[in-house]
Amino acid sequence: MTDDDYLWDRSGEPDRTVSALESELARHRWSGRLPQAPLPVRASRRAWRPLSLAAGLAAVALGAWLLRDALSGPAPAPLADGPVYRAEALSGALTASEFRAGERLVTDADTRARVEIGDVGSLILEPDSALRVERPSPALAADAGHLLWLEHGALTASIFAAPRLFQLGTPSGLAVDLGCVYSARVEDDGVTLLSVITGQVAFETPERRVTVPHGASTRAVPGRGPDTPTWDGAPIDWRQAVAHLDEAVADGAPVDTPLAAVLSTDRAADSLTLWHLLAWSALPRPAREAVADRLAALAPAPAAAPRGACLELDTAALDAWRATLGWSW
Repeated sequence: MTDDDYLWDRSGEPDRTVSALESELARHRWSGRLPQAPLPVRASRRAWRPLSLAAGLAAVALGAWLLRDALSGPAPAPLADGPVYRAEALSGALTASEFRAGERLVTDADTRARVEIGDVGSLILEPDSALRVERPSPALAADAGHLLWLEHGALTASIFAAPRLFQLGTPSGLAVDLGCVYSARVEDDGVTLLSVITGQVAFETPERRVTVPHGASTRAVPGRGPDTPTWDGAPIDWRQAVAHLDEAVADGAPVDTPLAAVLSTDRAADSLTLWHLLAWSALPRPAREAVADRLAALAPAPAAAPRGACLELDTAALDAWRATLGWSW
C-alpha cells in the first residue's frame, strides 16, 4: 500500500504532513447539526448576504493559515553557500560526497559519479571530467535555481522541472534546460558538443541563441557561440555543409558554396536548421533571403509571419513561423 491509498480510502500508510493537517483541522469539523438559534425576524436575505460572504472568507483564510503551518512548518534558514549537491561514485572513488558553491567535483580515469540536483533531477559525470558549482546571479544566470559549470569532460543530465530552473555553463556558452535529458561534452579547447535525448535545450551566448530539440545536436566554440543545430539523423555530408556555412560566417568568408549545399535539402524536417539560419543576424541579408524562400517551400509561413518581417528579424513574426514547425514547442 502507498500514501495514495490513504488519501483514497485510508487503507495505506498516512503521510506525516497529511496527518498533521488532519489534526489541525479536526477541531473545525462540522458537527452535522444546524444552529438552534433562529435567525432574526427582520433579517432580510439581502442583509444576510454580506454576513455569509464575510464568514466564508474567514473560513477560507483560516484554512489557508492552518494549511500553511501544517505543511511548511518553521521556515528553513537559508544556506549561506546555496544548494548542497550530493554525489555518489558509480565506479572508482570520490574525495567528497557533498558540494556547494565554489567547490568542484573532479573524476579521474576510473571514476564515474551521479550527482543529485535537489528534487529536479540528476546528472552522471563521466571519467576525466570536472564540474564546478556556481551560485546563480544576474551576471551568470539570473533565472536559474541551479547553476553548474562543466569545465571539461562529459555528462548526461536528466532534469524534470520548470524551464530554465537548471542551467549548465560551459566555456562556449550556457545550456538552459527546458525539461529534458541531454548529454554535453567539453573538449580540451573548450569546444562544447551538446546532444538532446528528450525534450529541448536552449544554448545561449550574447552572440546567438539556438534551441535544440530531442534528436538534434549543436556545437559551440568559445567566443563564437553555438552553431546552427541539425538533426542527428540528417545525411552527414549535409550536416558538414551546415558546419562549413557556420565557419564561413564566423570567418567573414564567402558563403555561397556552403549555402547552396544547405539549401539543396528537400526534407521538411530540416526547417529546424533553416529557421535558425533565417533568425541569425550574422548571416548576410542575401543569404537569409534565399533561406526564407527555401524554408517557405518546405514549410509555408503562416499569415502572422510575413516574409519582410522575418527578414527584419521581427521576433513575433519569427516565433509565429516557428510555432507551425513540427520540432517546435
